[in-house]
Amino acid sequence: MKNLTDLQKDFGPRLVTLRTGASGLRGGLTCEVKTVDGGAILDFVATDETLDRYGEVIRLAGWDTKNYLANPVVPDCHNYDSVMRILGRTIDLSIADGRMVNRVEFALDNPLGNIAYKMAKAGFIKSESVGFIPLDWEDGKGGNDQATRIFTKQELLEISLVVVPANPGATLGLALKSGAIERADLRAGADLLKKLSDDKTDPAAPGGTSGAGIHDVRLLELARTLRRALAK
Repeated sequence: MKNLTDLQKDFGPRLVTLRTGASGLRGGLTCEVKTVDGGAILDFVATDETLDRYGEVIRLAGWDTKNYLANPVVPDCHNYDSVMRILGRTIDLSIADGRMVNRVEFALDNPLGNIAYKMAKAGFIKSESVGFIPLDWEDGKGGNDQATRIFTKQELLEISLVVVPANPGATLGLALKSGAIERADLRAGADLLKKLSDDKTDPAAPGGTSGAGIHDVRLLELARTLRRALAK
């Protein structure tokens, strides 16, 4: 099994701090979204062990999900700076038949969770991203569509809904134009976020800004993104 020294040596700047404070990696999953009967529940069916943009493959059999399932929240784009960022929770996670299925129950009482549910159901959100700690891996040959690295054991720490590579504002605008979400949805989200943040917070504040200030800036920027979509 590899250790943290191996992570630093092999992954360098790709290492990020995950939800638990541990160092790990993030990897995108392109998903097929399926509606489930009974409530605001959707299945995100991950693709198989395909080569990702880093030239890597993650073996499905290698996932350790114990810690994730102890607190299976589904946040917005890896953001954990507010409970408002919790879009829903995983109510079932299964790995079988060459795929991972993440069943998500959306938090409709959260305006952002409500928006995310409607956008995912309408096909505007088709991606998830996993945060994980690689525990063991093998070097591949690379080139000619072959993996440069194959993860054989990894600990899952988070699953986020993400809009990459789409621009968040543009994606919201398209969803609004299509009728997937309503102006009232965006307005409710923007109003609540604005109340939770400090309107005088400067988004261009230097890196020395306090944790609370950074929190306010991020919420305010998200509120402004919703307002920009409303203005289109």
